[in-house]
Amino acid sequence: MRHRPWLAALWMMGFAVTAMAAAPATPAAEATPAVVAEYASPRATLTTFLEAFYEVPADLGRAADCLDLGDLPSEIRGIKGRELAAELKNVLDRTVYVDLEEVPDATDGSTYIVLRGAEGEVALARSISGQWLFSAATVASLDTLHEAVKDRAVVAGVGRTAPEAVTPGTWLRSHAPEALRGRVLFLEGWQWLGILLIIFLGFVTGRIFTALVTSGLSRLLERRSRSIDRSAALRVVRPLGMIVMLVVWGLGIVWLGLPVGIFTLYYRALKVVGVGVAVVSVFRFIDVLAEILARKAAYTESQYDDMLIPLVRKSLKVLAGAAGLVTAAQFLGTDLTALLASLGIGGLALALAAQDTVGNFFGSLMVFLDRPFKVGDWVITGDVEGTVEEVGFRSTRIRTFYNSLITLPNSNLVKASVDNLGDRRFRRWKTVLGIAYDTPPEKIDAFCEGIRELVRRHPYTRKDYFHVYLNEFGSDSLQILVYVFFATPDWATELRERHRLGVDIIRLATDLGVEFAFPTQTLYLRREEWTKPQRGGNRYAEASSNAVAAAKKAAAKLAEEGVGDEIPPPVQFEKPPGQDAGDAGE
Repeated sequence: MRHRPWLAALWMMGFAVTAMAAAPATPAAEATPAVVAEYASPRATLTTFLEAFYEVPADLGRAADCLDLGDLPSEIRGIKGRELAAELKNVLDRTVYVDLEEVPDATDGSTYIVLRGAEGEVALARSISGQWLFSAATVASLDTLHEAVKDRAVVAGVGRTAPEAVTPGTWLRSHAPEALRGRVLFLEGWQWLGILLIIFLGFVTGRIFTALVTSGLSRLLERRSRSIDRSAALRVVRPLGMIVMLVVWGLGIVWLGLPVGIFTLYYRALKVVGVGVAVVSVFRFIDVLAEILARKAAYTESQYDDMLIPLVRKSLKVLAGAAGLVTAAQFLGTDLTALLASLGIGGLALALAAQDTVGNFFGSLMVFLDRPFKVGDWVITGDVEGTVEEVGFRSTRIRTFYNSLITLPNSNLVKASVDNLGDRRFRRWKTVLGIAYDTPPEKIDAFCEGIRELVRRHPYTRKDYFHVYLNEFGSDSLQILVYVFFATPDWATELRERHRLGVDIIRLATDLGVEFAFPTQTLYLRREEWTKPQRGGNRYAEASSNAVAAAKKAAAKLAEEGVGDEIPPPVQFEKPPGQDAGDAGE
């Protein structure tokens, strides 16, 4: 496989970029910003957390700021953080009395244990920014801790407790029947019923949205637009209905107060599915837009827009798919920087594997820049001959004359020679007419001149360059060369005009009494008595000399009757206005 220099340079640039992305950042010389006093120590954080519940009403947002919610999706940190803060307060109130005087105001360690028991552990940890927050592990175990201690009495000495209904989930839990509060698998009964209800509402809402939009769009297309395929446009609506359904599911699940792990998994899965549906919707919208542009391009004279539209459609789909993958990876918590760094390590293998793909992409660009052909052209490249149907992102499709479809990589078209027969100004017709050997010379001249006049008067022939002459003496006919050019837009018109000119030539031959020859053989049989040949070289030489002299005399007479002593000028053609005369012969 031949390696192209520009591919090597492209790989080196990609390796340098990924290497820089993977290199560790140099510590900045700037001073570390001061830690907020409310979270500067374990005592300060606990004080801030507990004081938030003594306010009327309780400042649950301030209490949630004391929790490390980094493992939660950013979209749910607000409402879920308030619920988790209330659960943490309930756990502390039922397990330990927090004496702030015993909590250190300064510590050299990175962790401070507030509570440790059979139920689990509640700890404060120093974050990267220097703030002391309830650790992510504590936040992840709050549902288990709360379930274990929720039926206990409040520890003596505790002042104000957490409110019962701080979020829609806690409100529903407090108002749910006692029979539905028992756990089934890993959720309570009322939560399972809520999930079924949300699924049903989302499905119904999505179907109603799809029906309404489909009805309105159908009426709009019937009245105002005839350039859009109705079925293609309606296919865009179905993914939109699914997006509405997913939105209902996402909004409804917040009311169920699900455990942190289940809620996070559900929300991320919902967003990934939403990204997939959105990408499908964008794909279908691109198809509809490409169809509109293709119908408009059909009325233009240029064929290059017909080639450009499929390429742009596929390129937009690739970009939309790539954007969807990146977005889904971010929703799943994938570290894209580490992914790019790993690509730097395997950059060489990737560059070699993608060499043909990149070559095909640049080949498609070269096809559009050089314009060696367009859709509908009759081309010959290598051993492939046919009509160009589509120029794509990776390959070009050619329909052969036996109706098969050949796909050629665009990188091959850049290296190969392409004979574009569809881009010809004139279409040559070279044929030989065989007439009988007994045709008189004057009829031959008249026949040739008559054909020339037919060419001059034909509406589709080139008038500034053509040839009709007696050209060869064949084995069974006198051969007249007919060498003309047709200025037709396509092959079908060329065949029609060839037919018309050929029929006119046959009619002319009939009017002039010229007969077309066909392969014949004449066998002569003659029986003579044998005579002894006479010897004598002088007699033979004398006879030959006399014959040569007679031939010269006859030829001189014919030449004198033909052109005489004057040299005929070169063949001249009348030059039509606005057309350049040129030698198009072989």
